[in-house]
Amino acid sequence: MMRLFLLSLLGFVSSLSWAQTCLSHIDDIDYTIAAKAKGTYRWVNDAKVNTLDLAKLPEFSRYLQHARDTISKRNPRSAWPCPINTKTVQLLQAQKQLPDSLQVVDLLSPFELRHANSNKVALLFHGLTDSPFTYHSLAAFFYDQGYNVRTVLLPGHGTAASDLREVDFKQWQEITEYAIARTSKDYDNVIIGGYSTGAALAIAHLTEQPAPKQVRAVMLWSPATEPHNKNGWMSKWVDRIPFVNWIDEDADIDFAKYESFPFAAATLAHEAMRRITPKKLAKKELPNLPLFIAQSDVDTTIDARATLALAKLWHNPAERPNTLNDVLVYYGDKSRAVQALGKQHTIASYACQSGMPPCNEVLSLSHISVINSPAHPYYGKQGTYRNCGSYLEDDTLYRACKSNDDVLVGERTEQNLAKGALKRLTYNPFFNELEQDMVHFLENVK
Repeated sequence: MMRLFLLSLLGFVSSLSWAQTCLSHIDDIDYTIAAKAKGTYRWVNDAKVNTLDLAKLPEFSRYLQHARDTISKRNPRSAWPCPINTKTVQLLQAQKQLPDSLQVVDLLSPFELRHANSNKVALLFHGLTDSPFTYHSLAAFFYDQGYNVRTVLLPGHGTAASDLREVDFKQWQEITEYAIARTSKDYDNVIIGGYSTGAALAIAHLTEQPAPKQVRAVMLWSPATEPHNKNGWMSKWVDRIPFVNWIDEDADIDFAKYESFPFAAATLAHEAMRRITPKKLAKKELPNLPLFIAQSDVDTTIDARATLALAKLWHNPAERPNTLNDVLVYYGDKSRAVQALGKQHTIASYACQSGMPPCNEVLSLSHISVINSPAHPYYGKQGTYRNCGSYLEDDTLYRACKSNDDVLVGERTEQNLAKGALKRLTYNPFFNELEQDMVHFLENVK
């Protein structure tokens, strides 16, 4: 009897130790490299999902359930336990919208934070390869300011990177149209926020048709204005070459953001940015809405000069008085921003200095760092995840980036990469300052 009991106990403990979670392989470099080579998490489950007619403006709760069903069926890790406790998780759990024991699907699904007596809302669009989990730091901020918060899931996201090869740009336009129209119907005071490609989709929508009167301001973080790599227009042609499908083939260990990147995704991003070039926007009647932008000057995904050009074009208090309240938060040399925009534009600037808090060892802010708090349990200063996509072709440096204690941290510029193994910064050391700048901006929104 005792032997049977011990064997059963041993089997139970063993099953616990081998149970897959969203954090199981974060620190297992051998497993990660093998997953990178095999594409272990690059492919979706082949499961059909019923369509939802967004043109009929279904209730947002129906949309949320549909998006969750899509993730549950097509994401191969959707049911894995995922014990990541952000402030947004705590708020959603307090509102009985998330269970106590989390799964991957709970963290990837779009969500809505609600106040009992507030008729204002922040509607947030995530970026390319991301998910609504991207917004767990900013969602908590907006909620603390008295805003309800809504996020959406761009088609092709929340499942696996191969789904981006199946998406048509029209689907992104449809979800943008739906989210803005539905939210403007449900709330009187709407802030539209966009990160990276989500920013491009929001700006394109607001400039291609009249903005609903309920929309009071636009807020963008690392907006996708123009790619740093100027060959993005070629992606749709390369994607037509048989068996040439992927720009990056990574391990996709990050449960919340695709690490692998297909040519089809670059084509989609190019289409979004093509619609908001300065040449095109100059021919349009821009909305009379204040614009908030946060941008790193050494962003290697997006050309910061194009973002400054967008800010300059948008800012026209003489013709659109509300743009007097435009704000640029610039991470880098303030003189560059002033030179581009002039002294009349409100500019807040922050730069990392070697060995000085709050940056300490941070070399520079990256494209993906702007929106996350240092306290974020997954992407933050003490977070479990390391972004090492700079070394996909070099396993030695990939291992060093994933494993070394003294790895460098910053944007993946040539200058930074030349200094040694570097993990891409995934949090904003100036997040407290960003929150204060956003508070001041929102105070001026009428």
